[in-house]
Amino acid sequence: MSALPSHSGRSLHHFRLDKGLADGGMGRVYLGFDLALQRAVAVKVIRPEFALEESFAARFVREARAQAQIIHPNVVQVFYVGQEGDTLFMVMELVEGGSLAELARRGPVDWRVAHRHFVAIASGLKEAARLGLMHRDLKPDNVLLDRFGEAHLADFGLAAPVRSREAVTLPAMAANPALPALTQVGAVMGSPPYMSPEQAAGLALDERSDIYALGATFLEVLTGAPPTTASTLVELQAFHQGPPPPALKPRRGPVPAAFAAVIDRCLARDPAQRFQDYDALLAALDGAAPRPRIDAGALPRALAFGLDSAVFAGLLAGLAPAGLGLVPRVGVAFAGLLAWLGVGALVARATPGLWMMRLALSGPDGQERSRARVFARGVAQHLWLLFGGLSLAALYHSWSSAAQAGLFSGLAAAVGVSLVGALARFSADRRTLVDRLFATRVLVFVR
Repeated sequence: MSALPSHSGRSLHHFRLDKGLADGGMGRVYLGFDLALQRAVAVKVIRPEFALEESFAARFVREARAQAQIIHPNVVQVFYVGQEGDTLFMVMELVEGGSLAELARRGPVDWRVAHRHFVAIASGLKEAARLGLMHRDLKPDNVLLDRFGEAHLADFGLAAPVRSREAVTLPAMAANPALPALTQVGAVMGSPPYMSPEQAAGLALDERSDIYALGATFLEVLTGAPPTTASTLVELQAFHQGPPPPALKPRRGPVPAAFAAVIDRCLARDPAQRFQDYDALLAALDGAAPRPRIDAGALPRALAFGLDSAVFAGLLAGLAPAGLGLVPRVGVAFAGLLAWLGVGALVARATPGLWMMRLALSGPDGQERSRARVFARGVAQHLWLLFGGLSLAALYHSWSSAAQAGLFSGLAAAVGVSLVGALARFSADRRTLVDRLFATRVLVFVR
């Protein structure tokens, strides 16, 4: 491919080209200035060898006009398209914050940030699909971030009508096989690591192919690598025909299971197994959204603890007419409390008292804790009830003074820890000692 000529300092119509920003297979993007409206813009100048192809120029103008119809906050707006001599160019909204690929190269991207960008780009693609367009070249480099950190979908250079095989190859390439291949792989257009199996096979495409590319894009953002490193059509087809790569859900690391499951479904090889449209995808993303973190105050937490404790106290008192000794009654009551806490951990991932008070448990990072950790935390929080019950039993039985003293000491220590932990509820993050030990937070219920 020939070297790109520099157009810096040149004016095209009423647009001044100041400096180059980025090079791509199709041409170069410049920082420009709209002399009529007095604002900065981005100007994409096409390589001369493409601009001279009449069919390519016609297609380029057609696609620019199509993209200009997409009015959406997360799609880069096209302002103008034109040709001056052998220079074919497009003027677009300037998005100055770099690309999603550059963000990912700086280190791991927090899943909450990735989720926000995922929703933004899916919303932009939904609007494009509503107007009958597919992107067909979605990848991290084509997601731009503005100075506020919001994502914008760019580069509809390979766009095609939804549910159509039109423009699977560039007409200019069919007319001139010697023309440089841009992002062409064989006769298929796109970027191999992000292409769906049906796109790699040159089959009819619909929005589910873009949904695959969306999953591949954010898999790379979250893990540092796309589904495959294939760089040719042969390698890509071999990948799609081979064993599937490991799903993100079981190896998700810091990514919540619900969000990982969304990405895994986007990457299903069978289009029928993916989300069938953007409404379904956005609904699933809404279900996997980060929860607002509102730390619960001391009063609702104390009431929740009281609701759970009432189970122990109620069983202890209710078993009195059965003729059991106090020690057996304490054992049965505590076993009932364990069952109560276990049901809550399995069903609501919180103690039943927390659930009834509309409170939820999470980790400090906002992610759900495991059922085992929720149960262990509940047991630790209520152990002093067992000590208290056994101490009461010691008052009515002929235990040795040393044994009674040991039980009372244990009760005093447990109550002391509980009181100190309660004071922690008034700290800045309202976490008790039990929360700190089990890496949990008690939140206002936000599901």
